[in-house]
Amino acid sequence: MRLRVLAHPDSSSTLRPVMGPRGLPMSAARQLRSDPARLATSLRARVGDISFVSALGRDIVIAQGPDAAAELLRDADRAYANGPVYGFALGSVFERGILLMDAPDHRRHRRLMQQAFTAARLDGYQQRLNDLIRSRVAGFGTGSGVDMRAELKALALDVALDIFVGERLPQPEADRLNRAFVELIEAGGALVRLPIPGTAHFRGRHARRVVDEMFAELIPRRRREPGTDLMSALCQACEADGRQLSDAQIVDHMRFMLFAAHDTATIAMTSMTYQLGRHPQWRERVRAQAFSLSDAPSAAELRESAAMDSVFKEAVRLRPPVPVIPRAAVKDTELGGHFIPKGTFVVVVTGSNHRLPEIWPDPDSFLPDRFDGDTTRHRMAWMPFGGGAHMCIGMHFAYLESATVVHHMLRHLDWTVASDAYEREDTALTDNIGFAAEVSRLSPA
Repeated sequence: MRLRVLAHPDSSSTLRPVMGPRGLPMSAARQLRSDPARLATSLRARVGDISFVSALGRDIVIAQGPDAAAELLRDADRAYANGPVYGFALGSVFERGILLMDAPDHRRHRRLMQQAFTAARLDGYQQRLNDLIRSRVAGFGTGSGVDMRAELKALALDVALDIFVGERLPQPEADRLNRAFVELIEAGGALVRLPIPGTAHFRGRHARRVVDEMFAELIPRRRREPGTDLMSALCQACEADGRQLSDAQIVDHMRFMLFAAHDTATIAMTSMTYQLGRHPQWRERVRAQAFSLSDAPSAAELRESAAMDSVFKEAVRLRPPVPVIPRAAVKDTELGGHFIPKGTFVVVVTGSNHRLPEIWPDPDSFLPDRFDGDTTRHRMAWMPFGGGAHMCIGMHFAYLESATVVHHMLRHLDWTVASDAYEREDTALTDNIGFAAEVSRLSPA
């Protein structure tokens, strides 16, 4: 295999140049978009932990292993930024979202937004989660060939609207909003980024107006009469000096957070139900734990559910909600002893790091017990929700939502996966799996 150099360091430097394979940029772009873990694993075998490809008109360094991830995300030299890389990928439809911010704006906005995800807030969301999810699970399809991803994706949108926005919309409005979010996601991952009629980018710009108008209409009421939803928390969030988020900032954050929450929750729930459908011993083990609790478990009870916690961690290890963690070098820097020139995009591919055999024995197998009492693994070995200053702000909510869904499914349904095969649906940030399941209702006790 012929390799080429990304950039040569200064002649006096002890840093090594990053190497990468010669090849067609469009081929690398397709692989990076459709199966980044496979691309990263192949590069590691051929080049090493630090390599690069050219894709989408950029040189992209692939950093692998927990040490490289920790060095990149710790960013002790302040050499990396989120804004340039996420602006490139998502800025056309999600500009001014928190993921596109860097310090000091990011620090200020994150501090305000964290007020919506405190332990007390999460506990307050739990009863609403139970009521809504129990009702929706009762309407899940049964029989053979049930599209579980479709069921869970619709449920995730209902949860996001109810918990984040505080609204239960009539079905036509909910369907319209669902279509808008699908178009937003497709626009974020579009290769053609011109507002030409008929393109995903054009549809996404229209979809953004639909979503933004709904949020803008609700903000004045949430400021006057706050509820227990996340939007109310953002409308009331206040810094020590009394500063609050503006209406426009709340719209920007709600647009991105609803997208991110809907997307990450769908992946986590789908992966959990897929794995439980394939592994009856774990399905029954978690079911027994679910029946040891009430039909309306508290957030604390779900957090203390050891089997549920292990299944969640292993499911998102295999299918991480945040499959890639990108940064942009804002100055010449180094990573793992390699020279990284200014302007380079650097990516940690979570999916490949989660399958490193030296860290995860039998890495492709579903083995939740590997998380029992684990205290020795590198802190960056498992990072399904990102890491560093930009770690997913809603990761604890994602667990509660996913655990609540699985809890109610196990108390009312049984399911098996009809085939080991799964279908992939690529989105702007994620790698979703869909599968056909055989679903039946449990007889009342």
